Amino acid sequence: MPDVRSRHVSRRGAGAWWAAALVLALLPLASARGEVYVLLTGDRITGKPVVKGKRTITVETPFGRLVIPRSRIQRIIGADGSEEVVNPPLIVAVGTPEAAASRPVPRPRLVIVIQGQTFFHAWSGKDAAKADPSLRLEVRLDEEAIASWVDVKTDPEIKGAVLNTFSFAPEDVSAFAGRGVELAPPEVQPGRAVLKIGLASQTARRRLRLAYQINEGDAEHPAWHDLAEGSTDVELRGDTPTIIQVHQDRGKMEFSGLLHRKMKNVETFRIEMQTE
Repeated sequence: MPDVRSRHVSRRGAGAWWAAALVLALLPLASARGEVYVLLTGDRITGKPVVKGKRTITVETPFGRLVIPRSRIQRIIGADGSEEVVNPPLIVAVGTPEAAASRPVPRPRLVIVIQGQTFFHAWSGKDAAKADPSLRLEVRLDEEAIASWVDVKTDPEIKGAVLNTFSFAPEDVSAFAGRGVELAPPEVQPGRAVLKIGLASQTARRRLRLAYQINEGDAEHPAWHDLAEGSTDVELRGDTPTIIQVHQDRGKMEFSGLLHRKMKNVETFRIEMQTE
């Protein structure tokens, strides 16, 4: 099975690798036609507005829809360069209690750097016909789901079976954010993927958990089941991102068999995590 670096060459072929590279190269140009939402934290989200409500704005990004509270938007830069100020900064005397209260509270940020071998799963026979071949990577803090990435695109590599090798490439994956969470598009580079998560929670020491899952239900009624997981303690801070290094190793995990091929030794897939 391929590793993170070679995943697309073997999965879609060389043509698909260049197609993915072209999509990544053109992505900034495509997103530039949308609006830019400048948050009070200084972060920026680029996308096309879908619903502009009184309290929230739903934005279509290349990696799914995000719901942004208006209370967190400082200004909106239109596709034509025009600007709409949503929450103007307060002008108060320096050193007063009002000045201290007007300072935006920095949001904790997680940067998850994933390297090593990719996770995969295969279904054969009757299981392949009725299974939802989606794979999901879920991220939790103290067992509260804050973000997930779902890969629904399968690999045409095994005769008589359905294979899905997890990917963060834009043509393969969809991103979903928890309440109050902001996700930047994944940064896919040779040999690694970088996930950036803006959190709504306060700074504190938390338990971070990553889990690869399969859907034991169907697309309309999902029942996600953990197959491989890793966890570590993290210290969330408002002044600097918390960087987590993740190394993945398949161990003895394989899809094999003479008459009845199936996944074997899935439990040997290891996710090792450490904080920088």
